[in-house]
Amino acid sequence: MVKGSGTGRKKAAKAAAALVLSPPVAKRRVTSWFFRPRQLMITAAVALLAIMLPVVARRMPKLNDRPEYRIGAKHVSISTPPSWIPPDLPEQVFVRAGLDRNQSLLDVTLSERVAAAFHTHPWVQEVRSVRKTYPARIHVDVVYREPVAMIKCVDGYYPIDRHSILLPARDFSVADIERYPVIERVASVPMGKLGESWGDPAVSGAAELAALLHAKREGKDSWWSELELTAILLPRRVALIEDADDLEYTLRTKGGSEVLWGRGPNSQHPGELAVAQKLQRLQEYQRDYGGFDDAHGPYQIDIRPWQGINRGILAREVREATMR
Repeated sequence: MVKGSGTGRKKAAKAAAALVLSPPVAKRRVTSWFFRPRQLMITAAVALLAIMLPVVARRMPKLNDRPEYRIGAKHVSISTPPSWIPPDLPEQVFVRAGLDRNQSLLDVTLSERVAAAFHTHPWVQEVRSVRKTYPARIHVDVVYREPVAMIKCVDGYYPIDRHSILLPARDFSVADIERYPVIERVASVPMGKLGESWGDPAVSGAAELAALLHAKREGKDSWWSELELTAILLPRRVALIEDADDLEYTLRTKGGSEVLWGRGPNSQHPGELAVAQKLQRLQEYQRDYGGFDDAHGPYQIDIRPWQGINRGILAREVREATMR
């Protein structure tokens, strides 16, 4: 048994020696494989390609410089704009954002930069998508802001949207101003720049009311036109700490009568009539009296009480203030 064990150990030692000697054999095999004709040809082709690529790249035409790959404001199309949007909006966007008029369509950051530029324009509420096409064109799908009122100030009129966002006054003519509700008795000034909120809760409530009354109705004129209104009057005294939900608004008619409307359309005050109730009362009053104005007016018409409408002759000092 002892002798047999020794023989086993000798055999194991010989096997280990064979393993130690195997690397040179493996090396010879790899060398033999590498120097085969096919492998040499592949290696030579890869080396030639690595050498020639930079040379070919330098000699290829620069697509960035070709006119069909260059983008300017004139190559930008936008979602169908409503009548109040200036026709040169893409040009305004490029100028405001400082974008070069000769951008490359192949620039991977182009879509992102164009989207950011449109997003900062005061007429744009939202940028939904930017799509590049060839030849060089860009289409920008946007949501536009809509003017709902003009704020009357000592130095002119300022257009705002339903969220009291300040819009560019230069895009409106005198005739345009007459097409929108006018908000009067505004004691504040804009807290931000174009495209930002006016920053006054009284103005915000008036903007919501203007949007409601000026909105188009299917097959009918807006409430603003039907009720022959001319202005929304802010409360005369507004404390800085006053709750915005307590602010009450007045509507002025074409004949100078004043309708005490009450709180804004989004008010959650428990004692406030619903908007539909207020509009129904105004319709009934207009039908029963043939309008809000006559030779004995102007009137102060209070539609707020739950028990019904109250009417009285407008106080002289109020009429004089209205005339000014």
